[in-house]
Amino acid sequence: MEFDDFDAQSELLNGHRQEYVKLSTGPFRGRLVSAVLGRGVSVHYETVNCAMFQRVRCPEGQIEIGVSLGRAPVAVNGIELRCNDVVVARPGSQMELDVPLEGAEFLVLAVELPILESLDCMDSSLELLDPHGRKTSVARAACLASAIETGGKAMLHTCAQEPATWRPHDAGRALAAETVAALELDASLGIAHEKKRVKRSATVLAAARDALSVMDEFDYATLSAATGGSPRSIQLAFAERIQTTPLRYFRAMRLQRARKALLAGAGDRSSTIGDIAAAHGFWNWSRFTQLYRRQFGEAPSETRARAKWRRRPAGAALMGNLRFSGDSGRSGAAPFPPDGA
Repeated sequence: MEFDDFDAQSELLNGHRQEYVKLSTGPFRGRLVSAVLGRGVSVHYETVNCAMFQRVRCPEGQIEIGVSLGRAPVAVNGIELRCNDVVVARPGSQMELDVPLEGAEFLVLAVELPILESLDCMDSSLELLDPHGRKTSVARAACLASAIETGGKAMLHTCAQEPATWRPHDAGRALAAETVAALELDASLGIAHEKKRVKRSATVLAAARDALSVMDEFDYATLSAATGGSPRSIQLAFAERIQTTPLRYFRAMRLQRARKALLAGAGDRSSTIGDIAAAHGFWNWSRFTQLYRRQFGEAPSETRARAKWRRRPAGAALMGNLRFSGDSGRSGAAPFPPDGA
């Protein structure tokens, strides 16, 4: 499925609680394709075309192993996810993702715990990527990354074609077993290791972001108190990590909240668009409309009108013409051009 609204796209990931801030300007374009392989195993392919911050809470009862297929690295909890890296998200874990201006492309294998337990692998394999028991790990594991990419793409292509001999439950279990075997191969070769180093700039960014989320008016003194850094160091952290400024991030966050209010109150005419704008700190109607259109590619009135007709899809669907932007390699072009292209 292709989307022009990230809220609609994220609704299809059942069990994932998501918060996000769209950081680059212009219309959103994304795609989400999922394959449920019987009970306990699923594969998800997702793309976005813009810079974003996402905070994702993973469901209980399953482990998710993902790779980034896009050209530019994505930061997961402050650690860059590059070629031959995997992110392992344990049940109930929280991930904070910084998606670059070029957008991102992800392929994720989700396996429920009973499947892993039946493979007798949880302690001997996955613990190797998470020796300290943390909820989420980023690790260099080339064999595992290759298994996720190759096996995941094959499953999605096969689901789209639906051959008569297709046995999704058996295929899902085989993919889970292959994934575990690849991880064990990485470990036996001594080439699997967890990436733990978080740069100071990532720590500053995370602290500043939390402070901005509860701030009524932008204030560098409050940011400095929250981060322990000077205004200049905070500006440098934002520039290095997400290519924007603290003030622009604060404005993007307020615009995002106004958008959510417009979508949530589509059928409620007791609050005007002006009321919603003022509630989120935008007192000048024409300025709010200008900023909103630049950020989201549509006027506030268009968002409210479109929300009335939006219906949640019945479930994830596979497209028959499924194509991966990185089929020629993980360094392939991003699925959509960056803003301004």
